[in-house]
This record gives sequence, C-alpha cells and structure tokens, in this order.
Amino acid sequence: MMNKQCAIEIHKLALEAISRLSQVLAVAESRCDKKEYEKIKKGVGLSIGSIQMELLETINSAFPDLDDLK
Repeated sequence: MMNKQCAIEIHKLALEAISRLSQVLAVAESRCDKKEYEKIKKGVGLSIGSIQMELLETINSAFPDLDDLK
C-alpha cells in the first residue's frame, strides 16, 4: 500500500494530466476538422476516464480525505 505522501503526489499529477488532456481537446476543437476532432475527443475521454478510475479512485478509496469531489 502506498503511503499518504506518495498518494498526494500521484493525485496532484493525475489531476494535472487531466487538465492537460482537456487542453488537448480545446486545441483539437479549434484546429482540427470535425472527424479528427471526434477521434481525439474519444481518446481524451478514454484517457481521462482511465486516470479517474485506475488512479484517482484507488487513491481516494485509500485516502478519502484526498477526494476533492466529496
């Protein structure tokens, strides 16, 4: 089991990754054609979902006080 300091660091980095992926989506929306944008949107959505479910949910179940959505 990871210690709390490790969980805090991973939590922070995971949220930063989600933020950067959201920026990717914004760039794609403004610069790509609709078909390309839809592919990128799907990839970003799957990536964010994976980060949420595989990283953040694992951390939040071990350290509920780090769950910023509660």
